[in-house]
Amino acid sequence: MEVQFDELVKELEGCWKKIPKHFKNGKTIRRTLQCCLFFYWTEKGFTAIADYFPPRVTDRPIDIIVLNPEDDKKIDLAICIDELVTLHAVKSLSAFDAGEKVIFTTHSLKKKVDESRFFLKPDIKHFHLQEK
Repeated sequence: MEVQFDELVKELEGCWKKIPKHFKNGKTIRRTLQCCLFFYWTEKGFTAIADYFPPRVTDRPIDIIVLNPEDDKKIDLAICIDELVTLHAVKSLSAFDAGEKVIFTTHSLKKKVDESRFFLKPDIKHFHLQEK
């Protein structure tokens, strides 16, 4: 699976933009984006699973995993959504093998997001979403 991250970022930012201002908070944004990812991948014909807990991990689930279409025991893509890059998300993503591992962040202060990036590991990609 080849992931078009530019397209995916636009999709998520568009979804975030549609949330009325009086309903926006960290939890509703994260959950709405999780739903958006689920439908994005299922509409493309992939099997997507929400809130996957990797083996031996109890702190934080992976928001969305996308399975390999030829072998449903292989994970092609694992995604976490947080306001900042968190140690819990990095630990969860590091607990298993996946083709791509990604954290999308949503905090309004990019400086805080940049400061949180020190938790990242080389095999985890990071994209900062902005409400436009």
